[in-house]
Order: sequence, then C-alpha cells, then structure tokens
Amino acid sequence: MENSIFEEINKQSGSQLIITCEHAGAQIPEEYNSLGVSAENLDTHIARDKGAREVSHLLAQKLGCYAITGKYSRLLIDLNRRPNEDDLIVAASDKTDIPANQNLDETERANRLEKYYYPYYQAIEKQVAHIRGLGKKPVFFSVHSFTPQLKGGEYRPWNAGILWHKPSALAQFVYEKLQNRADKKVGANVPYDLQKCNTGAVVICGEEKGYDYGLIEIRDDEFDNMNQGADWWAANLADILQKYLTK
Repeated sequence: MENSIFEEINKQSGSQLIITCEHAGAQIPEEYNSLGVSAENLDTHIARDKGAREVSHLLAQKLGCYAITGKYSRLLIDLNRRPNEDDLIVAASDKTDIPANQNLDETERANRLEKYYYPYYQAIEKQVAHIRGLGKKPVFFSVHSFTPQLKGGEYRPWNAGILWHKPSALAQFVYEKLQNRADKKVGANVPYDLQKCNTGAVVICGEEKGYDYGLIEIRDDEFDNMNQGADWWAANLADILQKYLTK
C-alpha cells in the first residue's frame, strides 16, 4: 500500500547516502479544508519548496541511493523542525495567516505529530538501521529551496546556499565544489544560518548521531523552467556527491 505521508525511493539501496526532502509537497489532508488557505497560496513557497522534490528524486535515480520526500505541506506540520519548536506549526507564514493553525490546542498538536511527523523520522531511522546492517555509516544530504524575496524583505542574490550547524566534511566539500561554478553564486549558511540553530532533519538524524551531513537551499526561480532547473542541479549535485562518496 502506498504511503500517504511521504515517498520513499530505493528503500533497499546499498548506498550509504540518504537524501531527505522535508518540504517536498503541498498536500493538506481533506479533513483540514486546506487549513483555510487559498489554493493560490498553497502553490507558493509558504506551502512547499519548489523544485526540491524533483531534484531529490533525480538524485536518488542517478546515485541509486535512498530518498525520502514529504507529501504534506509544511503548513500542516514542518518536518524540518523539532517537536517542541514554536515554528513546528505556524499561525502565519510570510505575512499570510494560516487560520486553522491559530489558537491550536495541545491535543491537535499531538495528533499532527503522531500522524504526520513521527512516521517520517521513523522511516529515516529504519533506513539508517539498514545501512548500518550493511556495515556502512550513513551520510545525509537534504534538499530545500527558498523564495528570492520575502514580503518586505531584501532580495536574496544567491543561486544556492550550503548549510551546516557544526563543521561538516560533506557540506564543506559541496560548498567548495559549487563555488567553482562561475555562473552560480553560492553562499555559506544563506539565506538561513544553521550555525545559529540546531534544528532540521540533517542535524537531528545526522549531526547528533555522529553522521556526516549537508543541506542545500536552492533559490526557487532556478526552477521556473522545472525540467531544465531540476536536471541541472541534480546532474551537478550527483557528480559532486559521487566524488565525495568515492574519494
């Protein structure tokens, strides 16, 4: 039976690489009536990371590794936060109110954690156990995208950013290799500074468990031509990741 919460690719892969994509989808369970958010807003960055799912799936296909991508919108519950964080379920996003999330009681918060959050992390841990059972050490890489400009915010000039909390060999390697691309502006810990926080799937499942990790944020106008953008980023990231894993 197909899982309704997330997608998994190459579950029995022998690769040590785990691709995660927490903001891949914009679905909302029918009983939530779109959380009171318009269809137009559910097709924007507040609901999902444009292009991230496509890049994640292509990476899994090219590298033969495991990938997991969330189906439901970050507005329902944010898979890239810790259970106790205020931003786990937001009442507003980029100056857009989320009516069904306002004045949320603890019972509903616990319900969403149980149904839509914990199963995602349990699936990741199952894959970790599979890889460890093969005598290998997991390596995490997470794919995200960001809007060029938040409402009232400054333009974000980077084509992509590589993020890490504590120094990470994989993140540094990807950052250095992408910086060699003269046609792309790549920053460190932009547009979000992971060094100022310790949240997200790569930190929770990777760094804190002693595993190597990295996270990429790609500016989402790179996917205005979805096929072209996803193909470019997947091809270049696959080449870099492959070199790292075999060096």
